[in-house]
Order: sequence, then C-alpha cells, then structure tokens
Amino acid sequence: SLAYYQLTQKIEETEGGWLVDVVGQGVQYQLRCRQIIDCTGSASVVDMLGLERMWSDVRQPGTQMVVFKGFDHEVIKENAALIQKMYDEAIKDGRLQKGDTWRGNAMAPIRGGSGSNHIFGADSSTAATQTQTNLAGRKHVLRMLKFMKTIPGGENATIDRMMNETASRETYRIVGEKTVTVNDYTSGRVFDDALSYSFYPIDLHDEHGVKPKPLSHGTVPTIPRGALIPKGSKNIMVAGRCLSSDRLANSAARVQASCMGMGQAAAVTAVLAARKKTSPANVALADIRQNLKAHNAVVPLV
Repeated sequence: SLAYYQLTQKIEETEGGWLVDVVGQGVQYQLRCRQIIDCTGSASVVDMLGLERMWSDVRQPGTQMVVFKGFDHEVIKENAALIQKMYDEAIKDGRLQKGDTWRGNAMAPIRGGSGSNHIFGADSSTAATQTQTNLAGRKHVLRMLKFMKTIPGGENATIDRMMNETASRETYRIVGEKTVTVNDYTSGRVFDDALSYSFYPIDLHDEHGVKPKPLSHGTVPTIPRGALIPKGSKNIMVAGRCLSSDRLANSAARVQASCMGMGQAAAVTAVLAARKKTSPANVALADIRQNLKAHNAVVPLV
C-alpha cells in the first residue's frame, strides 16, 4: 500500500514501512503503508522525518497569475510612451512596487500576459507563509487594477481571471542520493538510473526579471532515481520541484511536465518496492522502465 498526502500530524517508521497520522478539515485517521511519496513541493514530509533539505536565503520571486481586460488598445497604443511614464511615476511615489511588472515594462500585463509580475519573498513551504504570499499577490492585483484605470484606454479595466493562490517557484530541495547540477542538466547527461526527462530551459527569476537560457538543439536532460530519494533514507521518495538539484538546474526541472514525469516514475518505483517488500533504491531499473513504458511513459534511453 502507498500513502499520498499533504497534511500529516505524525509519521513513525515500522518494520514493514510507515505508520502515518493523517489530518485534514474534519478528518483524522491513521494508516499503515509500505512506501511514501512526498509531493508537497517543499519536501515537508522529508523534514518531518529529520532528513536533510537544502534552502537558499535568496530565492526566486513568485508570480500571481492574473489576466486583465477591458482596454481600448488603439488608445493605449497611441499613448504607450505616456503610460510608461505614468508607470514609472507610480513606482516612485509608491502607488506601485518593483516587481509589479517584469523589468518595469508597463505594457506587459496590458497586452494580456498572465504572469508578468514578481512577488518577492514568495514562500509556500508552510500554511502561514503561503497565506502571506497570497496576500502579497492580491495586493499586487489591486495596485495594478487601480493604476490601469488611470491610464488612457484603461478606464474600463477589470479582472478577466486569476489564480486562487500566488505561485512560489522555489522553496526547499532534498539532499538526495544523487544531485542534478546545472552542468548535468544543460549537457543532457543521461544518468545510469534515469527514469524521466526534463526539457525546460534554465529559468532563474530574480529582482531584475528573467533571462531564460535555452538548451542546445537536441539536448534533453534526464532525472535520475537517486535525485528522488532522500540521502540515507528507505521507503520514501519525492516527486516534483523538491528533487535533489542545484538552484539553476532546479529553475528548469521545477515545471509541470517535468514534475509529471517524476511523479509517474516515483509512483511506479514505489509500487514495485511495496510489492517486493524492498526499498525504492533496490528495485531493478529494468523493471521500473518496463512498467513505465507499459503505461505510455516517455522513458530515457540508457
């Protein structure tokens, strides 16, 4: 049996796996399982077990995904220079804040960009920090909406759609049996225990914006099993952006398609480990890859 969860109160190691107290709103129960997959994004379960995580004091800013509408684009086009001047003045007098648009480009959100902002200090590693991150994201939306209603052609601006939560790009990463470095990633290194692919360019956001570094043509990075196993652990894996990697490699491997590949690889590995009553590191790689292929996963050629 497997345990997939995000809210836990207590985890105890047992002879055959784990004893987990699971809590939620109006829900509290205990279960036994052979394997755990930590998909919390911040390796929260790994931390509960006292296993090592990596944290950087300088983290990538988050983003509040939001789309504004209601603009008279002809009027805006005619007044683009004035609008940029108005934006710069709003930054100076505090009505807007640095990061309300990438690189201070006033036109980015007006043109329909959904993620053209940076929320500095974004942190989703706890409920408290996620709440503060969400508040910062909503304040950003309110500032921008108020500003847009003052520009020529923006008098009828409104919100078309926005995400419920402000996204964080970076929190904790595990210290794994293997660590994917930026050189591993950009060279397309094929690890001997590779289980899935990644594809995204190096994409480190900072206070100045973001300058993606595309991969060379034909370069496809791989994600090894060892980067999904906390160092010195047994019967637990992670999947998602908390894989063992340096910051630059993580800036690319953190995206959704790569996380989906890791999730499928970890799930298959954990199932086989549970059936064989062993730990994920001891499952034959050939068996994992065979099962992944049987379920239409894209498996690295090793």
